[in-house]
Amino acid sequence: MRAGFAILLIALSGCVKATEFTGSAHVEEGRAGCERKCAGQGLAMTGMVYMGEYSSACMCEVPGAPTTGGTAPSAAAGGAASGVAMQMRRMQEQQQQQQHQALN
Repeated sequence: MRAGFAILLIALSGCVKATEFTGSAHVEEGRAGCERKCAGQGLAMTGMVYMGEYSSACMCEVPGAPTTGGTAPSAAAGGAASGVAMQMRRMQEQQQQQQHQALN
């Protein structure tokens, strides 16, 4: 029974990993940077989300594709930007905890 519990615990521990983002949370050069990023993927820039000090994101779409009135891309980019902001907060909390533990 202990072996079964240990195997279950090990299997579940691999599923708990949080999503990690790499690179800058901001698009360098703002709109111009977004236009280059979208064009580099063969896409057209349709918008940009800016969340102050937390993050920014580009919204791109296939050129000539039917639009949805702008609401769906905005919602998707907002969700991605929120994910970046949450990861940044987690990282700050982890750093603070490590500093606190180092002092004790």
